[in-house]
Amino acid sequence: VHPSIRCKKFPAMFDFYHRILGCTIDEPRSDHVNRFGGALTHLRAGTCYIDLLAYDTNHLSKEGKDAVARMHSGGAGADPKFIDDVDLSSYSSTLDHLCLRVEPFDAQKMLEYLEREKVPIVTSGDKRLGADGIGPSIYVRDPEGNVVELKGSPYRKTDEATVVIQTDITKSTTHKSERGAATSKTRKQSDPFHVPVSPCNRICRYNASFYDGEVCIGCFREAYEIKMWQSMSPLEKSIALLDAIDRRNQHEEMSSMSLTTGEKNFFEAAVTQTELAEQYKFWASQAERN
Repeated sequence: VHPSIRCKKFPAMFDFYHRILGCTIDEPRSDHVNRFGGALTHLRAGTCYIDLLAYDTNHLSKEGKDAVARMHSGGAGADPKFIDDVDLSSYSSTLDHLCLRVEPFDAQKMLEYLEREKVPIVTSGDKRLGADGIGPSIYVRDPEGNVVELKGSPYRKTDEATVVIQTDITKSTTHKSERGAATSKTRKQSDPFHVPVSPCNRICRYNASFYDGEVCIGCFREAYEIKMWQSMSPLEKSIALLDAIDRRNQHEEMSSMSLTTGEKNFFEAAVTQTELAEQYKFWASQAERN
């Protein structure tokens, strides 16, 4: 099994999967990189390949354009003259995301590394179901906007117990911190798993009756805040989350009013007030440390 990803930004995609994610190149290199005039590149991810099919006319030779035209849609083909006009959109694709196993999986180090590389981080979680069990994941976007799940090994029974214990410790130490008794070490260990790096839960929805459709009702952020999230400072993120909490409260009021009047202009929220509040506390504490 291997995915084949169409690329309008081939150099950036090659750098992302090869250098940043660490996919390797089999030897001889010439048999695996820029085949058929730059059209096809094979990168190894464990026992599988990730194929990059370049639709980047700045990268392709004449031979490459002809080759991509032949290979388009699994060999259905296309006119080489229109390769540049092929519409590639990760948002309208039927593929939701690609999952890659990462071993060893250290959430804190991975998040720090991805942020240094300016990789857009979608969300993270410690209990995500996979084919071989439940384990931690971090979701990111590649340069074309495709979502890639970086998944750790499934927990053993003892690991799952540790996660539950850490969650309980996090709750108790957070409560103690309000009285000045929490240790920063405990909070730091739990931060990457128990507080998502963004309020995004990959449910992007808009409703014209709420802020004129300018606010995502999956995370209650404005489009600008979503776009700039990765470059925001911890303080800016905490302020944006306060605004999101206000919008979430307004949503609650709208929902209550609609239920009372019988009007059907309310919608079901994707993110709860509690989740937004926990993320606000996390980023506010990060701002204080900085």
